[in-house]
Formats: sequence, structure tokens, C-alpha cells
Amino acid sequence: MSNLKPKNFVIKSAESILVVGYILFEELIWDVFAKPIYQYFKSLIILESLKKTFLEMNRYVLLSVFIFILGITEAMGFLSGFFIINGNFFPGIFVYSLKIPVAAFTFWLFDLTKDQLMTFPWLKKAYHYIMGWIEKFINSDIHVYIKARIVTLRAKMKQFSLYYFGKEGFVASVKTHYLIYTSYIVNIFKIQTLFGTSKNSKTIPSQTKLD
Repeated sequence: MSNLKPKNFVIKSAESILVVGYILFEELIWDVFAKPIYQYFKSLIILESLKKTFLEMNRYVLLSVFIFILGITEAMGFLSGFFIINGNFFPGIFVYSLKIPVAAFTFWLFDLTKDQLMTFPWLKKAYHYIMGWIEKFINSDIHVYIKARIVTLRAKMKQFSLYYFGKEGFVASVKTHYLIYTSYIVNIFKIQTLFGTSKNSKTIPSQTKLD
């Protein structure tokens, strides 16, 4: 019984780290960077000719192209992690930033040619296995708990932002306050300048009278 406690602790800790990493990827990397790039790829007119090429491509050639691009994406991810683990943060971040558009293109290619790629039984089985694992992972208690906490925190931050900065947002609020305080400071300097000018104009005649 005592041996199970450390084992359960290690399992729960590893699960927590995986969940936090997945949520960070989903919330930050995918939603902020990869998804907009993916949507941008889908809207490009230049890809229309590529669409036709990929859709008419031999399925074995298509599979080779997809695996090659996917391999490059994963290699860039491992290289980025290797740099970061060894303390080379800037090269690691640079490599990962290059990986994001490549990964977005890979998602686009898979989404476009999914029907052809799923004709390979082993790939279809691997795809469903991975998606099933992700679904179990998302429905796990710890993921649901952390996700709910993030949603609550995001709602509070949005409420805080609306209360202090209004619907226009933080940047617009800063600009508004900057303009207000700038005009206020300018008016103070104008008053001081006018006061100093009037004071000098009163002292000059008194000096001439004494002369």
C-alpha cells in the first residue's frame, strides 16, 4: 500500500505536466499563432493550383510527401526542445517559430487530402488511435478541472479589462488617458507661463519708476 502512494504521485504529476503542456499548446501556440496561419493558408489563392496537384497526385507519392513534411515538422520540434533544454533559448525559440508555419501547412495538407491518406489501413488505424487517446486525455478529470479554472480566470480577466479599460481595450484606454493627461500637463505649463509673464510685466514698470 505504501509503495502505491509514490507510484500514484509520479503518475498524477506526469499527467498534470502533460495536461498543462497540452493546454499551453492549445491556448497559446495553436490559438494565437498556428490557427491564424492555418486559416491564412486556406485563404491563399496561390494554393489553388497546389490543391489540384495534391488531389490528383498518386496516393503513394502523396503519402511520401506528407510523411516527409511531417518528419521535418517533428524534427524542428525536437531540435527546438534540444536547444531549450541545453540553455540555448533564443535558437530554440527561433527554430520553433519556423516550425509553426510548417506545421500549419502540414495541417492544411492533411485536411485537404485526408480521404486519400485514409485509404492506407495502417495510417487510418494510427490516426484513430491517436484521436482516441487525445479524446480520453481531454475528457480526463485533471484536464476538465484545469480547463474550467482557465475559463473562469479568463472570464475574470475579461471582466477586469472591461471594468478598467472599457470595450475599446487596454491600448485604446492608455491612448485616451495619455491624451487627457498630456492636455492637462500642457494647460498647467500654459498657466505657469502666463503667470510668469504677467508677474514680469508688473515688476518692470516699478523698476523704471525708481530710476
